[in-house]
Amino acid sequence: MTTGPRLVWVHKLYDKWSNGFDWEAAQRRISAWKHYTTEIEGLRIHFVHQPARKNKNKAITLLLVHGWPDSWYEFSLCIDPLSNPEGNDQSFHAVVASIPGFTWSSGPPRNWTLQDTARVFDQLMQGLGYASYVAQGGDWGHWVVRELGANYEKTCKAVHTNMCPSMPPLPKEQWTERENTAQAMTNWWLGKPRYEWHMGYAVEMCTRPQTIGIALSDSPVGITMWVGEKYYELVDHKYRNLDDKDFVDDLCTTLCLYFFTSPIVMTSCLCYTNNVRHEDYVYFNTKPENTIKVPFRFSSFRYDITPVTRRAAATTGDCQWFKEYGHGGHFAALESSGELVHDLRECFSELWK
Repeated sequence: MTTGPRLVWVHKLYDKWSNGFDWEAAQRRISAWKHYTTEIEGLRIHFVHQPARKNKNKAITLLLVHGWPDSWYEFSLCIDPLSNPEGNDQSFHAVVASIPGFTWSSGPPRNWTLQDTARVFDQLMQGLGYASYVAQGGDWGHWVVRELGANYEKTCKAVHTNMCPSMPPLPKEQWTERENTAQAMTNWWLGKPRYEWHMGYAVEMCTRPQTIGIALSDSPVGITMWVGEKYYELVDHKYRNLDDKDFVDDLCTTLCLYFFTSPIVMTSCLCYTNNVRHEDYVYFNTKPENTIKVPFRFSSFRYDITPVTRRAAATTGDCQWFKEYGHGGHFAALESSGELVHDLRECFSELWK
């Protein structure tokens, strides 16, 4: 049974954040794009808006939605390549929105769901003057864009995700090696068949978000453990030793955003309090009201929680495009930004030919 990240890893990350991290350089990266806030349904919504800088007449409008424990910053390596491509590659008007409760978006009211977030983000896109758009998301962002693709077809024209909890529509005896791998990853995460449960954090956030949120709000070490743990468990194994300076800098920037935008630790927990439980993900995704009706694209990264196959993803929506990788983890936009940008360009541009 695992009890959390290895202490040597924790000390290494905290030392890098405390002594080897250039916060001023991180601030320059954060400020490289224009940040905005607007009020929608009484909530302050933060977003980055980067219109296309090349090939503007053919640019596609793209909404990017993060999950937990990350933020809008997860897409920091994607914004420029998407909006300012090389040569005649497809360009995008990129809008990166912060889910209510994260960074500079205000905390949501009681009983707020990710479906509510989708409604607000659709209003955001229309308020920016975009009558139609496509959307991408992973982790909790996957459920936001799933809702857009399921119930906002007039404005959201296609969806891409890098997470899609689902099951192959065949008996287990007919599953492929990848499908068995995906199920093994899910079982490992949920603690089946033996009790090695990785869901302790989710139980706390589901049931006592205020307790854990206040406890960690002024503790850099606490945030290092609470946020950093997932970057230990759910990334491509090549990043686990914290020897990749760029990855560590991005992780430390994320830790700073959680520490300096209090009470984000508490308010970001509310995604867990008010939304579908992990053990119900597959059932939720296959309910008719939650299946994606617009063209659905999916990239499956090997070390994510659910590196499922195309036929599994297709049980949750009209999966018209699929890419499978033998590498990459849960934080695709940070770990595999080149692959994700390529996939978004390829899968969405074919709709606009």
